[in-house]
Amino acid sequence: MKKLIRIIPNLLVKDDYLVKGKQFKDHKYVGDIFNAVKIFSEKKVHEIQILDISARKKNKCIDLNLIKKIRTEIFVPLAVGGGIKNIDEVSTIINEGVEKVIINSENFSNNNLIEKISQKFGSQSVVVSIDVKKIDTEYKIMSNNGEKIENYDLVDFIKDVQNKGAGEIILTSVENEGLKNGLNLELYKLVEDHVNVPLIANGGVGSIEDITNFFDNSSFAAVACGTLFVFFGSRNAVLINYPEKKSIEEIMLKYE
Repeated sequence: MKKLIRIIPNLLVKDDYLVKGKQFKDHKYVGDIFNAVKIFSEKKVHEIQILDISARKKNKCIDLNLIKKIRTEIFVPLAVGGGIKNIDEVSTIINEGVEKVIINSENFSNNNLIEKISQKFGSQSVVVSIDVKKIDTEYKIMSNNGEKIENYDLVDFIKDVQNKGAGEIILTSVENEGLKNGLNLELYKLVEDHVNVPLIANGGVGSIEDITNFFDNSSFAAVACGTLFVFFGSRNAVLINYPEKKSIEEIMLKYE
């Protein structure tokens, strides 16, 4: 099956610093966000995702000064999210040269925001992030950094955000996030027949083999990785890294 493969660094910031945790908990400082994005830009990654996990708790949008500085450091497509509540904030972010905004918890408190963004900037500018946790035998949608269970059926919710104009979906497995134990194939198989926009799988990638296994066993063509590109080796030493260009090219050629 032909696929346009994307392998995307997914970076979390808290108080303007790069952090990483496990299963949406215990986030620890791992470095300077500006140094990280420069390294990824030099590696010519497909794009970079930046999520401010502290913005919503502060009832603030992701820091505009942070975005401005990051945008001057990199020359690859950028998607940002965190506390974005209204179309005015989206307009300000897009006007700074950001290609995409990522909407997560605001999907539940402002259910026409996706539609407004899509109508004003096009569906390619709005990415809906959906965090999912398996509770008993059912996948539940989580919000507020994985703290709140939302009373929505996962497949119905995916259909709804697509109808409202979502151009992409990031689907994250809370249980797998940060553990480097592989992507949750069961979750992606569950939604596969109901997704008609690009879907980015996130949560659990620990190796290149995890990435190729996902592409081999699903119709999707994009993965986001945090832990894999921030830590290195069995002791998880902090080291910003990205696969060599040859490795990426080999993966892409496999699915052309």
